[in-house]
Amino acid sequence: MADPSTSLPPAAILAPILISIVLILDLSPFFFHLKHRNLAATTLVFWIFLCLFCDGLNSLIWPRGDTAHWWKGYILCDIEVKLVGAWQAGIPGALLCIMRNLSKVLDTENTVLVPSKSQRRKQLAFDLFFCFGIPLYMISIHYVVQPSRYYIQQLAGCLAPWDNSWPTIVLMAIITPLLSLGAVYYGLLVLIRARKYERDFAAILHSSNSNLTKSRFQRLFLMSFTVVAVVLPVQLYLFSTAMFPHLLPYDWEAIHGPGWSERIILVPTSGVMLFDRWLHISIGFALFLFFGLGKDAVSMYRGWLLSIGLVGLFPRLFGAPPGAQNIDSSTTLGSIGSRARAIFSKKRSNDASWSSRTDSVSTFTSCASPSEAQKAFAPLSTITEGSSTTRPGVVIHAMSFAEGEQTSRQGSPPSTLRSIGTFFATFPMWRLSPRSTRMAPDSIV
Repeated sequence: MADPSTSLPPAAILAPILISIVLILDLSPFFFHLKHRNLAATTLVFWIFLCLFCDGLNSLIWPRGDTAHWWKGYILCDIEVKLVGAWQAGIPGALLCIMRNLSKVLDTENTVLVPSKSQRRKQLAFDLFFCFGIPLYMISIHYVVQPSRYYIQQLAGCLAPWDNSWPTIVLMAIITPLLSLGAVYYGLLVLIRARKYERDFAAILHSSNSNLTKSRFQRLFLMSFTVVAVVLPVQLYLFSTAMFPHLLPYDWEAIHGPGWSERIILVPTSGVMLFDRWLHISIGFALFLFFGLGKDAVSMYRGWLLSIGLVGLFPRLFGAPPGAQNIDSSTTLGSIGSRARAIFSKKRSNDASWSSRTDSVSTFTSCASPSEAQKAFAPLSTITEGSSTTRPGVVIHAMSFAEGEQTSRQGSPPSTLRSIGTFFATFPMWRLSPRSTRMAPDSIV
């Protein structure tokens, strides 16, 4: 019978695979929010991404329960135990900022069409404080209540130790539930205002200068509310069970006494991974479902494929018919050569007939009857009958086209000008009219 401490548990195989998939999938929500300069949402994805990366790395380093052969995690765990407090506060802090920003979008009583520079600075300072300021505080204050260097648990890896005393509650443990409750408050405010302004919802978003569409607003809210609904009960449960029944008097000497740097506690779990690691994976999948399958995300994927030159492999993805991008180089070179021969043949024919052009033009001006001239220039006169100040470009363009036909082709100029007149007469859009000088509202992009 195999020793359980040396065998590889199923979680040690499943967790790294799932985490790797989620990390790849969550790249699209990160770049999506980064592209739209959504600081709070980008920070939320960043903290979740960092959390998942550490979870996956730890599950690979400590998959088995044989503590005798474990690496002690020097430097790596020293960094990770600080980052634990950072993302524990950073995730609910970013959620609070997202919910607050969404509630401000629907606050019609205090709507500002163009925020001033001072208002933008205040908004940025608020988001930076809750997204990065409080996490930095959690990193710096952790040493005060750190009774040992760190824990190493099977599959979970590096864990941050907290002292069971009142400073832990006041300085650290109470912060994350308060941030989550603040996110819940603003989330309920969003629901109330969305219900109140249900009929004018799209118009409010359009006039809010928030770069949010109705679909994007709904997905951002549902994603944030889902994460809050998962994180808040876990935080409240851990806070109530881990702190209050085991409170001890705070003693700096006992916490940071001799041998503190050697207090590394190894914890085998018989192949069972902490449940919050599975919650992290679920949250990562939820991020992709909300922001990795929309139209904006698909457009971003199309741009990525286009940038690396995969248009020919996936022509339908770019709206091109199959085979449109697979052009043979010989065909291209042949078409270029035929065009070059045509140009040179025209040049030789033009040189040969140089002396006859002037005669043909003079013959046209002298021999053409008034009725023929009137027929040939009837459409052109129609163009000039309007306002001469609004469409002179069309007249010049038409005349230059006629002159080009005279100087580049052999044949009688009257027939050439008649063909131009027929062209303009066939397409009335070239004629000057009051409606042709304006762009229709439906055509404005």
